[in-house]
Amino acid sequence: METILARHAGFCKGVKDAVAAAMKAADQAGGSKICTLGPLVHNPQVTEKLAEAGVPSFDGVEEIPRGWTVILRTHGAAPQVLAALKKNQNPVIDLTCPIVRRVQQVAAEEARQGRQVLIVGDGDHPEVLGIKGWAGEGARVVGRVEDLPEDLQENVVIVVQTTYIPREFAEITKKIQEKYPCARVYDTICKSTVLRQEEAVNLARQVDAMLVIGGSSSSNTRKLTELCRDIGTKTYQIASPAEVDSLGGWAEIGKVGVTAGASTPDWTIKEVIGKMENKEPEVVQQEGEEARQESQEVVQQEGEEARQESQEAVQPEGEEARQEGQEAVQPEEEAFQGEMKDFDVGDKVSGKVVQVNAEEVLVDIGYKSEGILPLSEIHLMPGESLEDTIKTGDVVEVLVKKIDDEEGKVILSKKSLDKKLIWHQLEKALADKATMTGKVKEAVQAGIIVDLGAGLEGFMPGSLVDTRYIPDFKEFLGKDVEFKVIEINPEKLKVILSRKLVLEEAVESKKKETLERIKEGDVITGEVRRLTDFGAFVDVGGIDGLVHISEIAWKRIDHPRDVLKVGEEVQIKVLEVIPERERIGLSLRQAQPDPWSVLEEKFKPGTIVDGKVTRLVNFGAFVELLPGVEGLAHISQLADYHVKHPQEVLQEGQDIKVKILDINMGAKRISLSVKEAQGRGRMESAMSDPDGGSGVTLGDVFGDLFDQEDKES
Repeated sequence: METILARHAGFCKGVKDAVAAAMKAADQAGGSKICTLGPLVHNPQVTEKLAEAGVPSFDGVEEIPRGWTVILRTHGAAPQVLAALKKNQNPVIDLTCPIVRRVQQVAAEEARQGRQVLIVGDGDHPEVLGIKGWAGEGARVVGRVEDLPEDLQENVVIVVQTTYIPREFAEITKKIQEKYPCARVYDTICKSTVLRQEEAVNLARQVDAMLVIGGSSSSNTRKLTELCRDIGTKTYQIASPAEVDSLGGWAEIGKVGVTAGASTPDWTIKEVIGKMENKEPEVVQQEGEEARQESQEVVQQEGEEARQESQEAVQPEGEEARQEGQEAVQPEEEAFQGEMKDFDVGDKVSGKVVQVNAEEVLVDIGYKSEGILPLSEIHLMPGESLEDTIKTGDVVEVLVKKIDDEEGKVILSKKSLDKKLIWHQLEKALADKATMTGKVKEAVQAGIIVDLGAGLEGFMPGSLVDTRYIPDFKEFLGKDVEFKVIEINPEKLKVILSRKLVLEEAVESKKKETLERIKEGDVITGEVRRLTDFGAFVDVGGIDGLVHISEIAWKRIDHPRDVLKVGEEVQIKVLEVIPERERIGLSLRQAQPDPWSVLEEKFKPGTIVDGKVTRLVNFGAFVELLPGVEGLAHISQLADYHVKHPQEVLQEGQDIKVKILDINMGAKRISLSVKEAQGRGRMESAMSDPDGGSGVTLGDVFGDLFDQEDKES
């Protein structure tokens, strides 16, 4: 005889989690009394194992002692049961299968909307009884096509027991929709159940006989047996290894297919197969014990990961319980439009966060059970926790990363979606030459590293950080910077950025705006950027204009640094604007009052005033009367004797008194005399020489005359 074991035989994920959580609760009870309301799963071996661990099973609330902690089994419970437990002061640990809870949510919401709920399934099954409790007063239950009730309403909504046979469910819904075309249908059959049933049927077609292992009270086990028999394969169902001998005749069968219900533990399956293959009793016992031990280790491991929802205070009584239960599971409205959603890996979905803990987030995406968003699939900044980032009630967009059809579980990823969106933004920014923003997370010798979000980073070489030389990039650490994307490589996760392009673009934009804005004659503010021998360059808004040295001051200067400093803010007048050449001519002195405008008020011809010698030339001396106002004292007006060069009598920088001979405002010329401002001349001084000698020559007296005759000749 050859035995072939179905791949998906025995505990499903929901049962594994429930058993793990129950065993952990028993370990942590610390002497407190704890029990299950009805068998945790429909398997006598599991029930017995829990009882041995100190977790007995009670069939009804009325049997449970007051104050005991009650474990709600995978089938779930009606709100009326929760109310009774509260009244009896029984704390609750809810181990309802996530897929069953989803059916309860659908039924509760549809009933709240005023629709009639029809439950397809076994009316005596605890799962169906629980769903009916959430489905309102008008709910109906049907198990076969011929038993369809006559009092269905046109707004009927159909849900189905999670372990029901898909073929029979399809027949019932077809019949109902023929009469009520607007009926809503939710296919709430667990995909793990469907997979298990399909696998059992396929295996039954390949073998001479089928053996289904599981308790007689297990609905999904009975359905496996029915399906295998329906295709004509000889099929047996047993609950324990002890029943193998009662069947007999296995040695005469060529191939035997073996499957098991979702509530059947692995060790029971191994012991049964061992007996069928006529192994020695001690070997069978050893293999069963090894399987039991292995299962126990898995239970303990998965118990750490199992969802635990200990409820210190149970739900309120009666209608209050039902109402609170409905409010607690309010899904998005679109989740109830038509059939439950099916997803493919890579799909982008939106859902509401229903639970957040330190390791994962549960998201209602309209599936049979909440999608699981693990901590590893969420990008967190340093120091952030999951609870800080995502809150219950938030609507999040995620990608479907993995679908476990057997367990009805969907693994989601926010990080993958965020990365996908950011790559799209980067590609678009590169194509459009658009500007993006990111935070500098690290400064290195060669440049800076920018956080782009979702764990992606971009590198900005030092030459592209700024338009100027940056000796130390640490000044940018932790700051938000704008940049252009200049290169991306998704395969190598390579992104090259440039802040320099953003700065240059801003300068060009500002320069263009400035050239369009300023006009000839405007007086504006600028900043001195650079000094040269021939003038000063002043930034007037993204562009430098030139102030020629002759336009820096009303007075004569030797170098712009005599008046200006780099970085200084000055008022300047626009002399010319040539946009096509990006040229702007400026004047600093013309933005200031013209000193000649006040000259006539202060000085009159014939008056003697103070001045300073600024320049000596062959024909005379220039004397500053006011800042920016100079007059000329001709060489003939420097002394009352002949002077060959002004330096014989004057020095540059010397303070002297001068007499104003004439003022020509039109030509901006002032004629001055030094000798007339000095009173008595040199001749008078000489003639009164105490030595009695005149000391005066004709050349001294008539020198000017001789000079004039020489010039005329």
